[in-house]
Amino acid sequence: MRANLEVHIKELFDQYFLSLVEFSWHFVKCRDTALDIVQDIFAKILDKRLEVPQNGTSAKSYLYRSVKNASLNYVRHIKIIENYNRATSFNEVSDEDVVDAMINAEILSQLYFAIQSLPKGCQEVCRLTYLEGKSNSEVAELFGVSIN
Repeated sequence: MRANLEVHIKELFDQYFLSLVEFSWHFVKCRDTALDIVQDIFAKILDKRLEVPQNGTSAKSYLYRSVKNASLNYVRHIKIIENYNRATSFNEVSDEDVVDAMINAEILSQLYFAIQSLPKGCQEVCRLTYLEGKSNSEVAELFGVSIN
């Protein structure tokens, strides 16, 4: 049974491969992608031992429908990626930005280390003021003390 299936698929492959690639190309507009899609269809048929109609017309319809669906899924996937990239608007990072980020990270690291060496009460006040950006009056209110 398996040998008959492989022979049948090989015959379909030989007969329809080029026209299926051309058909897929009309959707995906990339020859390599169209080749991959059609090859994937035949590979799935063989791997999963899918029932392909024995009738020539039905087999042809089955293959064209499979390629159409796979091609449209690919196009949808590409559109989702493009929309995501447009929404996140990723910009190239300049060397200057990288250096600034490194300097900022180093300064914050030294600040954290310096704050840890202070007594507990002073640590909390410094964290709130320097790291969380609270004003002196907000910190005084949190601790229930005078701003002086």
